[in-house]
Amino acid sequence: MNRAGRYEIIGRLGRGGMSTVYKALAPITGRVVALKILQPRDDIFADLVGEERLKEIFVEEARIMGAISHDHIAKIIDCDEFEGSPFIVLEYFSHSIGELIGEGYKVEEESRPVSVSRTFLYMTQTLKGLERLHFSGIVHRDIKPYNLMITNDDRVKIIDFGLSRVRGEEKMSIPGMQVGSPYYAAPEQEKNPKTADARADLFSVGVMMYRMLTGCLVEPRRIKVEPASSLNSDLNSEWDAFLEKALEIDPANRFSSALQMRIALEKVYLSWKILSEKECSLPGMAQPLSVPKDTLISTEPARIMYKEIRELLGLDELFRPIAFYQHQLKATSALVLFDPVTRKHWQRTGTGFLLNWQQAKEYVVYLNEVQFEGQDNWRLPTTAELVTVLRAPSAHRDFCIDPHFDPAIHWLWSSDHCTKKAAWMADIVESNIGKLDMDGMASVCAVSSTLSAHLDDC
Repeated sequence: MNRAGRYEIIGRLGRGGMSTVYKALAPITGRVVALKILQPRDDIFADLVGEERLKEIFVEEARIMGAISHDHIAKIIDCDEFEGSPFIVLEYFSHSIGELIGEGYKVEEESRPVSVSRTFLYMTQTLKGLERLHFSGIVHRDIKPYNLMITNDDRVKIIDFGLSRVRGEEKMSIPGMQVGSPYYAAPEQEKNPKTADARADLFSVGVMMYRMLTGCLVEPRRIKVEPASSLNSDLNSEWDAFLEKALEIDPANRFSSALQMRIALEKVYLSWKILSEKECSLPGMAQPLSVPKDTLISTEPARIMYKEIRELLGLDELFRPIAFYQHQLKATSALVLFDPVTRKHWQRTGTGFLLNWQQAKEYVVYLNEVQFEGQDNWRLPTTAELVTVLRAPSAHRDFCIDPHFDPAIHWLWSSDHCTKKAAWMADIVESNIGKLDMDGMASVCAVSSTLSAHLDDC
């Protein structure tokens, strides 16, 4: 499929039971967008519901999203029909909570834990989005990591309203059809989707929070939730109590609303943050948590295959460094850092805005043209070089060690690519290496091995 109406399709982003999502280019502007087109994977939907009703349901999703304007709900750009199939045009996002935690096709496998601060940020934003939806009588019913996208300025956007119910109306009732995603759907939603109310969405948020904080899923048929603090030493009993309430089997025992849950989360986080900041003054807490690592650091851009990068860079199965470099980064100016271990200079504040991979390479050319900091030998770092600046994620790091790079930087492009359409990047907040669509967005912190000698002595 090369086109859908006026939109040029340039790749496929994903496929579900009812629709396929493509990456496409908008006419005239060439803006990259996400195009969701009705393409049932199985004829059973058309046989049981009817083709016209399927189209009505699909277009209803566009109406739901189009009627709501909110910072944490994805915006509809356009809605049209091509060769008898309706499609929705959405904002294109290159990051998601699913990508952040490294969730794979086998959902039940271990994922990357996320720092408490970042989990709080994203889940607070998710709850704000749900407050808006629930106010309009909309129960999403499919809140999960890959339905929470992350914008270029680090905001969560809720997507995919294909399974939502509006003011109690069931759009598509098929006996035995599962509504929601395994592991994330609330128990009452699996038993009888028609009875699930807004508290079902809150249960899904609880499952995600537990996973983000521990790297583990909650056992669907468990009698009791294992305390999160037993899996993550950064947490305490207040977090355990919060999550236990969010994950109650009986919806009557959960938080009654997204607002109530958000207020409770803010209270737990504030208390935890105060305690964490106090621990910075304890003896021994100022010591770096990283360990020395001796390996050859490549400086030449290369194609690194997905199956090769872990062994090449010393990464674990979730693409985190097995051992972190001992950090001795020094600020030689407001704009440059020097690492005496690797003898590299780094642009400290980066671009200040996000770019795609081609633009990232153009930005480095620009730095050299204007002789940034008096030099003309800046380049994109390799993934091997990016690994040297990653720090072991912990509450200690977040509160007790000043960040070397601009705190607003989240993702950094490398000069290495994986395929014709994807390059490697580093998440310097959560400390892992990841693959990113070349049309996706990340920051640039250029590197140089040969800045002026006087900078080395600062």
